[in-house]
Amino acid sequence: MPEYLVDDDDCREVFEKHVAILDTLGANPAALVSAAAAHCESLAAPGAPLPETAFSLGAYQLDMSFLWAPPAARAAITDWARDVIIAQLAATVPFLEELSDDCAGDVLEFLMLTVTRSELPHLSAIHSSPEAHAWVRAVVVAAVAAANQVSIS
Repeated sequence: MPEYLVDDDDCREVFEKHVAILDTLGANPAALVSAAAAHCESLAAPGAPLPETAFSLGAYQLDMSFLWAPPAARAAITDWARDVIIAQLAATVPFLEELSDDCAGDVLEFLMLTVTRSELPHLSAIHSSPEAHAWVRAVVVAAVAAANQVSIS
């Protein structure tokens, strides 16, 4: 929708913010991951200062399917959410307790290959919050459902 068609000030503000976010995601699809991680941190510690991100997500943008976002950004958020779930599982799977420390470390390292050191604080915030963990799990479920919908069509 061209901006000149939006005549309400409140609507124009939402429209302009959304256009700016889409421009940012067009240049850097992974920026959606930073915004989602900040949302998870807000779930884990309400009222705490959030990390600096390229943009903040509005309530309407937090729908787990992220259908409003470009495909590359949806792929980035799905990969991130999957990695968070893998990290959660890796940290809580009982079989790791049965392995030697060295072997368990190797298994965790393999599972966490895509997680960088800068993401670890975000992961701990997600793991400490049932709400954040549930939201990330819902993102994965929505991504699987969307993928199945596309493959069926």
